[in-house]
Amino acid sequence: MPRLRRLSEALTFGGRVPPAAGGLLSAVLLASVAGALARPVRDATFFSPALVWHGEAWRLLTYPFFESDALALLFGGLMLWMFGRDLALAWGQRRFLVAFLGLGAGAAAATSLLALAWPRLQGGGWAGPWPVIDALVVAWAMCFPDRQLLFMFALPVSGRALLWLTVGGTVLFAVFYGVVPYVPHLLAEGLVALWLRGPRLRLPRLPRWRRRRGPFEVIRADRDPDSGRPRWLN
Repeated sequence: MPRLRRLSEALTFGGRVPPAAGGLLSAVLLASVAGALARPVRDATFFSPALVWHGEAWRLLTYPFFESDALALLFGGLMLWMFGRDLALAWGQRRFLVAFLGLGAGAAAATSLLALAWPRLQGGGWAGPWPVIDALVVAWAMCFPDRQLLFMFALPVSGRALLWLTVGGTVLFAVFYGVVPYVPHLLAEGLVALWLRGPRLRLPRLPRWRRRRGPFEVIRADRDPDSGRPRWLN
């Protein structure tokens, strides 16, 4: 337990992010470096609909952790730090981890299904967390529509404006560079919008991570059935 506690504290990077966000950031960095140093590792983890339909289903989960471009890794890590921190605090750590893995796997699974009707997708290959990161940015914008931030570190925009900039930017890239490379990105953005707006797609509520402000924490328990008064635990 002490080792796990020390590891959890280390993943907060000095208390700056929740351990879930720091853990994902570390996993993406380490896996990407491993993939760059060992080509067989990268070849065994990227996502391809054709390979998934040949039984290599693990690729639905592994591809977001292996970024092959150093600049994309740098900016992707920065985005995960910025938006993952707020979402992990708002949703809770376990729910944030489920969302990260679920959005990545869901977008890849939807792409594989779409490839049955669109053969051009069969030969495609994707690696890196950007489909999931785009979805997390959309989720952040939907959860904090009135919060202000600096878009591209220069232009102040609200979360509501960031939503349209993210979706519009993905569509713009798809128009100029081809739709096929951005299919998982668009599907991930659509999945997170459906999840946050569609009641049937909501993830179950999980305990939230929060810092304790003192040696004791006051929580309200159920009412005492004998007295009818609320009981308080310290």
